[in-house]
Amino acid sequence: MLELFLQNSAMAVKELSSNKLRTFLSLLGVTIGVFCIISVLTVFDSLEKNIQTNMQSLGSNVLYIGKYPWIPEEEGEYPMWKYKARPVCNKAELKAIEQNVTSAAYATICYTDEAESVKFQNNEVKGVGIFAVSYDFNKLQPIDIEDGRYFSLSEMQGTQSNGILIGAGIANELFGKNINPVGKSIHLLDRKYNVIGVLKKQGKTITGFDFDNGAILSYNYYSAYRNIDKNIGNGFTDPLLMIKSKEGYNLVEMKYEIKSVLRAMRKLRPSEKDNFSFNQLSTIQGSIDAIFVNFNIFGWIIGLFSLLVGSFGIANIMFVSVKERTNIIGVKKAIGAQSSAILSEFLIESTILCLLGGLIGILFVMILSKFLSGPMGFPVTMSFNNFLLGITISVAVGLVAGYIPAKRAAHLNPVVAIRS
Repeated sequence: MLELFLQNSAMAVKELSSNKLRTFLSLLGVTIGVFCIISVLTVFDSLEKNIQTNMQSLGSNVLYIGKYPWIPEEEGEYPMWKYKARPVCNKAELKAIEQNVTSAAYATICYTDEAESVKFQNNEVKGVGIFAVSYDFNKLQPIDIEDGRYFSLSEMQGTQSNGILIGAGIANELFGKNINPVGKSIHLLDRKYNVIGVLKKQGKTITGFDFDNGAILSYNYYSAYRNIDKNIGNGFTDPLLMIKSKEGYNLVEMKYEIKSVLRAMRKLRPSEKDNFSFNQLSTIQGSIDAIFVNFNIFGWIIGLFSLLVGSFGIANIMFVSVKERTNIIGVKKAIGAQSSAILSEFLIESTILCLLGGLIGILFVMILSKFLSGPMGFPVTMSFNNFLLGITISVAVGLVAGYIPAKRAAHLNPVVAIRS
């Protein structure tokens, strides 16, 4: 059986190589189909893996509290006007949570602004993201320091510390590669800040923090000369509370504790609804999964159309091959070749043809992955499962497309075949 398979495979390769142009045109449809399916799956599997990695680094036990929910709290359109009218979070509420919420391990407040410029001597970077935070911020967000240090507790608690952490992108644009930013003074909002550390390059997080092109500074120092507490409402740049639960506590328990503290601080009556929103990464997981499912379906639809066209092309070429070799088939059957041997001969040929097209498509996906890894901002790699899927699709198309021509060849009358 193995010997017959090897003989048929060798014969199929010989036949395909003797008609190079026809072979190329035949496998083109399969190549495009496999490329469409596997490339879409590869890109979105890589994106999903990157998002899951970010979620794991941020932690599933963190609550984000602010004016705006990430998804509407009620069905229908997103009522921006309703959420915008809510009061902003402030340092007093942070202190109350730290003192009264027993299930909270760490709590911090963060104010963001993305319309500032930073200067060092004659160099200037515009559109820098500013993150004014309290001390525990680095315990709730993935902050990796490449050079220098994080803030001390006394620096964060006081209003006189002008230390600042800058992102890798800002450091490169302001100082280049030859100047160490740590210890240098930069100007931000007409104030002088001393660089105490440089962050590692990490890309944008799932929660929207872009530390590469941002700067982190003390909330107390920043709020001492910028009115960012209690009585402003600048839209999505309003202060945000972030709380991480202790080991052994879940978010539901912590949410109830925080809710009672905030409602008491804001003097809400029992009949009044909350004027703040709880957000957590799990609330957007379902939406993310649905998006990936839809994109994967889209890729499958495009790929299946290409495979359908390709399979018709393969079937047509196999019919031509059967026609060209009819007399040879007759001779084989006349000297004792079984119908199953003839059937396997043409099935193997169509399968090899489709497998070759699939491998070329997979090769193109691997090349595309190398080019996309840079612009995408995360590594794009084809998984072994997607590789096997591409191979499986190719073999399946080869078997389906070649079956009818192979069956016709297997059932030829040897006398009629020889005469033709």
